[in-house]
Amino acid sequence: MLYAVPRSVGTAVVRNRARRRVREVLRELVRDRAVVLEGGEYRLGIFASLETLSAAELRGAMIGLLGDVQR
Repeated sequence: MLYAVPRSVGTAVVRNRARRRVREVLRELVRDRAVVLEGGEYRLGIFASLETLSAAELRGAMIGLLGDVQR
């Protein structure tokens, strides 16, 4: 999975934190089998700092997003 985070999101610290949070949520979702991604390449664009989202909100957003990909 490729995570694209433009500079408009914030400083390098903010961008890396967003990338790490999304990576960890995705890891949990795959482990819990909440989402199943077929083999292949995926690119996920992050266009906000995500700092205002709780872990549960981020997880819900990722389930909604990846649920659309699976259909």
